[in-house]
Amino acid sequence: KTTTHRSTGIQHWKIISMWLIIYDVFMVNMAYFTALWLRFDCRFSEIPGEYLMAWLNFAPFYGVAVVVVFRLFRLYQSIWRFASFIELERTTLATCILGILHCVGITLFFRRMPITYYVVGIAIQFLLTLTVRFSYRFVLLERSKGVSLGVKKPVSRVMLIGAGAAGQLLLRDLRSSRRAGDKVCCIIDD
Repeated sequence: KTTTHRSTGIQHWKIISMWLIIYDVFMVNMAYFTALWLRFDCRFSEIPGEYLMAWLNFAPFYGVAVVVVFRLFRLYQSIWRFASFIELERTTLATCILGILHCVGITLFFRRMPITYYVVGIAIQFLLTLTVRFSYRFVLLERSKGVSLGVKKPVSRVMLIGAGAAGQLLLRDLRSSRRAGDKVCCIIDD
């Protein structure tokens, strides 16, 4: 039974990772399109054709680069319900590397773009990438706050084994969750 449960869990994470990859490829390219659109006063007709074609021709290459860099930074392997500073750090570093790659790649191989295109594109990409990854954790926290406080649940006393990073995350989540009927009474570690 545990093997079936484990394989179902792995399949679930593969599906989530696939959707996340599709989202990333689409959204990072849309971030730069939005930057271009904003640069020309939110008027699509005002965007010069050479800028639009440079963005459009570079988008597939950039999409592949995004997937490769995000995989290297293990942004498709994290359990986002426990997202913390480490994931924020990885996302920030990956976005910086991709921003530099985008600036150099599109400038060298296609066309030099307006400075605001680069700066605003990187900022929007960072926000969109971070938002989708931390929204899962945010929704879980908000959902746990919505549970009625008037109903008393039996509390289980818990001994937490391990005071490392994973233990601290678990302790923080147990303390912040109002739905959990567990109270950590002691923590042991080697």
